[in-house]
Amino acid sequence: MGCTVSSPDNQQLNNDSLSNGEADPFLNSKKANDIIDQQLMMNYKKERTQIKLLLLGTGESGKSTVLKQLQLLHHGGFSHKERTQYTQVIWADAIQSMKILIVQARRLGIELQCDDPIKYPQLFQCKKTVLNAKALDMIDAQKAGGSDFMNEYVLKYSERSEKKRQNKSTGKIHSFIAEDKTEAISEAEKEEDDADDDDEEDNDDNTFGDSKHETSSSGLGRNTMDENTYQQKRTVLANAIKTLWEQDLGIQQCFDRSNEFQLEGSAEYYFENIKNFSRIDYLASDVDILKGRIKTSGITETNFQINSREFKVLDAGGQRSERRKWIHCFEGITCVLFVVAVSEYDQMLFEDEKVNRMHESLLLFDRLCNSQWFSNTPFIIFFNKIDIFQEKIGKSPIRKYFPEYQGGSNDVNQGIKYFESLFASINRTNRPVYMHRTCATDTKSMKFILNAVTDLIIQQNLKKSGLF
Repeated sequence: MGCTVSSPDNQQLNNDSLSNGEADPFLNSKKANDIIDQQLMMNYKKERTQIKLLLLGTGESGKSTVLKQLQLLHHGGFSHKERTQYTQVIWADAIQSMKILIVQARRLGIELQCDDPIKYPQLFQCKKTVLNAKALDMIDAQKAGGSDFMNEYVLKYSERSEKKRQNKSTGKIHSFIAEDKTEAISEAEKEEDDADDDDEEDNDDNTFGDSKHETSSSGLGRNTMDENTYQQKRTVLANAIKTLWEQDLGIQQCFDRSNEFQLEGSAEYYFENIKNFSRIDYLASDVDILKGRIKTSGITETNFQINSREFKVLDAGGQRSERRKWIHCFEGITCVLFVVAVSEYDQMLFEDEKVNRMHESLLLFDRLCNSQWFSNTPFIIFFNKIDIFQEKIGKSPIRKYFPEYQGGSNDVNQGIKYFESLFASINRTNRPVYMHRTCATDTKSMKFILNAVTDLIIQQNLKKSGLF
């Protein structure tokens, strides 16, 4: 048993196999190497024709909004899942933003009409409704992004996180860009350990009325009541927010000073459209998504077909803790698109409230533009949020934060030219830096600008390849 006899037919088959080289390890190895070489050549050719655009800038500058506009123009818009997620996130952010205005008004010594139950009983009741609301019981946390959303929510709104940021504030501007990949990995591991420690300490945290014990079952608030009751509860809260926004002069005064504390950049839009967001059947529109903000963590890659060319757009998170990861996507970049929130010349970083956002943006651009990594890479700067800049410049003088500014206090054009000159003076290379003024939430203007920019990038890439 177990023995076989080699027949003449079997012997002939074996000889044929040997003659074809199937049993020859050298030939098998050569075939494998040939396949690998072919794949490498295909990848090389693809990378030669593929345009890699890297979006960089400080946190909240509007990088991701630029990517959203590209998505609208060249990627078929937003999915149902994305619309659902933004609907949940914006509703939670709107609730918390009104709570922040109430709390910050007291810190700034601004008198609120809603604090007087005798003269303004309706406003007083609206304030109670808002402060007693638990935002996380009003949404489906899983649809909002699950654990990523929860972590970001606690980081943004918990009192403990705010105190930690204040204690760690140094007042020093810093690029936080790793010099090499080894440094980036070690720093990332250190930050992960620090984050684990923070999570342990946050267990008993209070998030403007939302304790973390309560948030563990977030999204279940709706399940404990019927749909009509749940909708009614959201409607009452939305009416309270809208009434405070429209009728309490102290809330408006506090909002006018929002550069002195951390507040969602689209809070005004949220309040004005609060009744839409309160509807349980509402689905975020394109404008809502452009106005909404979900923090970019790590580096996201999105592929587009633009003018028959393949674009790979990399969007990197801009906050300090994210910048050490940037080095992992520095190789093979066709063009860097650096986004500056020109309206934030009078605001402080979320990560360090002693550091001016524009000062940090200037330092960050210096490190990138003059880096060996990008010695042959063109830079395009988007001076973003010019709509907010136009509204703000008359109320908040540039000279207060940049004493050397000599332009008119209400002159929008001179103000933007001043910041353009600051960034231009940083460029110590021979290559040009292209500049555009943008409002990333304005689809019509962004379509024109992005089309011009993509045409420029394609031409630059053709010249670099020797095909133009």
